[in-house]
Amino acid sequence: MELVEGILKRRSIRHYTDQHITDEELHTILRAGMAGPTCANTRDWSFIVVRDRERLNQMADANGRPAEPLRRCDVGILILGDLERAFPPAKDYWVIDGSIAGQNMILAAEGLGIGSVWLGTWPQMDRVENQRKIFSLPETVIPHSIIAFGYPAEEKTDIHPDYEDSQVHFEKWQARE
Repeated sequence: MELVEGILKRRSIRHYTDQHITDEELHTILRAGMAGPTCANTRDWSFIVVRDRERLNQMADANGRPAEPLRRCDVGILILGDLERAFPPAKDYWVIDGSIAGQNMILAAEGLGIGSVWLGTWPQMDRVENQRKIFSLPETVIPHSIIAFGYPAEEKTDIHPDYEDSQVHFEKWQARE
């Protein structure tokens, strides 16, 4: 699959088959996450890979109704920001770094034929604290988001909105009528 085609084709998948993601596929997904740029190359993320059904259910409970796909996925990956490794003058870049890692993992999964859905955690502090408790995280390690992965049990054929000229400005901001 061509890279741009994969980006444009990608959809959030919330229902999965019983087919398991292999260790090799999982390693490829994680490698893709780690291949993304980070501020000053701090690599200020970490990942917790979860296959245990009971733990996935706890994670779903902790993040509320939008996290229901965790109850059906094969693998959930909790993306974490590590403030001890973050760029000292601007530690909040960990949020962007985690987002880039997550998007890379989602796109790698798409290329492997594996479905995924991004499940927000940070900045909803109740979710952050709930995930922190489940995994006994230190204060300097912050739950960023969770991605549910599995082989798709649904086919999405809807089309993303096309390119929107009204959202693009050249050389300066131009108010739209």
